[in-house]
Amino acid sequence: MPISPLRVWEKLQYTAQWGRLEMGEHVGLCRESLTDSDREVRDWFVEEAKDIGCEVKVDKMGNIFAILPGRNNKLAPIGMGSHLDSQPAGGRFDGALGVIAALQVLRAVKESGVLTNAPLAAINWTNEEGSRFPRMCTGSGVWSGAEDVASSHALTDLANPSITLGSELKRIGYLGTTPCSYRENPLSAHFELHIEQGPRLEKSRQKLAVVSGVQGMRAYEVRCQGSGGHAGAVPMSQRADALAALATFVVKVEELARREDAFGTVGVIETDTSSPNTVPGRAFCTLDLRHHDEETLDTIEKELNAHLSGLERDRPGITVSMIKTRHKESIEFDPEASLCLQRAMMSTVNESLVSKLESYAGHDSAETALVIPTTMLFIPSKNGISHNPAEFSFEEDCEIGAQTLLQAVINYDAFLEGRIANNITRVYDVS
Repeated sequence: MPISPLRVWEKLQYTAQWGRLEMGEHVGLCRESLTDSDREVRDWFVEEAKDIGCEVKVDKMGNIFAILPGRNNKLAPIGMGSHLDSQPAGGRFDGALGVIAALQVLRAVKESGVLTNAPLAAINWTNEEGSRFPRMCTGSGVWSGAEDVASSHALTDLANPSITLGSELKRIGYLGTTPCSYRENPLSAHFELHIEQGPRLEKSRQKLAVVSGVQGMRAYEVRCQGSGGHAGAVPMSQRADALAALATFVVKVEELARREDAFGTVGVIETDTSSPNTVPGRAFCTLDLRHHDEETLDTIEKELNAHLSGLERDRPGITVSMIKTRHKESIEFDPEASLCLQRAMMSTVNESLVSKLESYAGHDSAETALVIPTTMLFIPSKNGISHNPAEFSFEEDCEIGAQTLLQAVINYDAFLEGRIANNITRVYDVS
């Protein structure tokens, strides 16, 4: 059941019209979640799904499920999912590749005349990026039970706090009625095709990689209170400069992240005045920490708290706080689903080129893995660039990835059928 050449690639380029962003020689996307451009690409997704012959469900978080029936529709569908939203200045491939390839898998299965045992589903998860409403993987997080509908609907637009995620779902017509829950709207498994968003595959000249899991992530908000004043009138010896104190914290983050081979990012810094001739009285920053080992993250967190305590001790007039706003432990993907994926890779590329990589970035699959068998597949990213209009993956790699996704879900369907025949538990039945 080959996916015809160019079909995935052409649809990727076609859907880039919604949110198209041209920056010099590069074409990217500005398609943040639940904007008008996101509504337009969602409408396209639904039309494509119906044209294939799928049942379309939209849940209370706006997650869209396009379901192609199988022989045994009492079984929960085997899902293939990712996201269609982007960063404010993002690329055409991050997320969109996985959703479009999933739709093309459904079309290839339907056109082949083959009827799988379990239903198959292509899924668009809501607000994976978290750039507009600041909670990444929101839709998949609620579906898995890690987050709740009410607080997610209450998330506010970073640029306009009067706008909520829930109100935007309603405005664009994607506030669905299907429960957003793996218990009430279950899947048998979840497969995700994604660009690597890093340089490892390209550097090793490999076409594909099974993703072993996703590293742990923690997010924090750090606030520093000092005393504001005139830049030319407050003596240096008498200052309680909030930004100067916070700057030492930023340097400490980089020092510890390098020492522990972790990822530490201060992505946002703000002051109360943003004036060139005023001593900042208040300063704020965000912190993103990532590593596969929880003990390592504990060590970094402990030393950062100690550094902040030292600031209060050594800098009169300075008080600081660090609040953890997100904590996601590292995830290992399901071995059986990953084996089905690895066998699919052997049929599409030379076995010697198959490798396993841990994902440094977060994905919807890290949420689904909490409750159902889940695995991921990476294709190369040119120069390792992502979340940028320069993001690019070659046509051949996109097609190989889609073909491998197709074979992987066929393999998993056969695996599920074998478990049922042998009366083995852990098969998700919706009856």
